[in-house]
Amino acid sequence: MADHPDPKKIREVFRNVRNHREMERIIRRCSTNPADIRQTALSGVDLTSCRNVMELGCAFGSFTAALKDRLHAQARITGLDIIPEYETFFLEACDKAGYPGRFSSDGVHQIADCPPSSVDMMLCSFALYFFVDILPDIARVLKPDGRFIVITHASGNMGELIGAIRNILKAHGVLEPDDILPIEQILKAFTAENGAALLTPHFVGIRKIDFPNTLVFPPRDIGAFVDYYRFKRPLFLTGTPPAVDIVIPELTKLLAGMAARSRKISMCKDDAIFICSQPRCREKSS
Repeated sequence: MADHPDPKKIREVFRNVRNHREMERIIRRCSTNPADIRQTALSGVDLTSCRNVMELGCAFGSFTAALKDRLHAQARITGLDIIPEYETFFLEACDKAGYPGRFSSDGVHQIADCPPSSVDMMLCSFALYFFVDILPDIARVLKPDGRFIVITHASGNMGELIGAIRNILKAHGVLEPDDILPIEQILKAFTAENGAALLTPHFVGIRKIDFPNTLVFPPRDIGAFVDYYRFKRPLFLTGTPPAVDIVIPELTKLLAGMAARSRKISMCKDDAIFICSQPRCREKSS
């Protein structure tokens, strides 16, 4: 199994905006934690002086939309991603928030070309594990009083689904016991558990907020659970035809049995928020 998906595989997952938004709706509908994690991340943080804001790995701008009435009246928001299809939706999120916006599909690594101490705030939700290598540039580009607010998964996130997929693949000889699925490699790059250690070299102030959550799928929503896997399938599999062919029918059969026994299916969706301040001065990365 590959250690890390290439950009083509990431695009394969996320470029279908309709499916991505449907997954967000499923998560909201099935969550035991009723709070909006992005509103929780912004609550109690004074952002009224922020004029230059960036959302990294912005997708359709869910974090940006949560900024309504929180920034300086003359604020501007820039969204960076690798998927051009998100542009219209991100700019709509800027309109919803009440601030002018700009979108670039050239990816987040372009911040290496930004001047130092030029951005008031950077946001990132459920994406930093794709590009944790840019942390030095995030700290360099932020102003001395700037903030970096990042949301990420706990290490046990999707553990039930990952375990089920591993068992199916091993039973069919597609996965060796010591193999790591691409999604496991991704998630461990920046988690609730290791996030503070990764952020500490780049920020003096780090505040962590745990966001415990469970997705509960009643029997009638077994299809939604399968859709959740189907959406992220390229991050689970190597893409070999046998793996693609066997997983969905086997997973559906497994879930039907689980639902018959317990009347519901649960999956860990624990997340965490890191609010980072006082960026450490760094030279531009090479």
